[in-house]
Amino acid sequence: MNNVQISALDENPGDSENLRQVKALYRALKSKDQQIIKEILVDEPVWDVSPGFPDGAVYRGISEVFGGFYQKLLARVHSLGAFPDRFVDGGDTVVALGHYHITKTDGSSPVLVRFSHAWGIDDKGRVKGVWQVADSAQFFAS
Repeated sequence: MNNVQISALDENPGDSENLRQVKALYRALKSKDQQIIKEILVDEPVWDVSPGFPDGAVYRGISEVFGGFYQKLLARVHSLGAFPDRFVDGGDTVVALGHYHITKTDGSSPVLVRFSHAWGIDDKGRVKGVWQVADSAQFFAS
């Protein structure tokens, strides 16, 4: 038996260009590569974050998404990472199903919060934004 772990973010030969873009965006977000993020996203991306999630609202543009939503969210936790488990390629919409791994304080046990991200892709292959739904109760669980 092969013990090589395959990440959902690894590119596969059968991946569409749109799916490759979404996977590349997750990798760029994880590494905080702002240049790649800006290349992948449209100029005015829209993050539609479910109302029950912390700071849930619709965020428009790079400054609202990264200077508003993420800045407020990250101030609530010690660490946060999004880990897709699988993707559903719907052409101009790519859905990621996965978990946020959140540690609330230094040394605390991680909390797993399930999410669904529906990414919109424009006709040039750039990511228009995301419609996010997550298990808000788990986020607030101690």
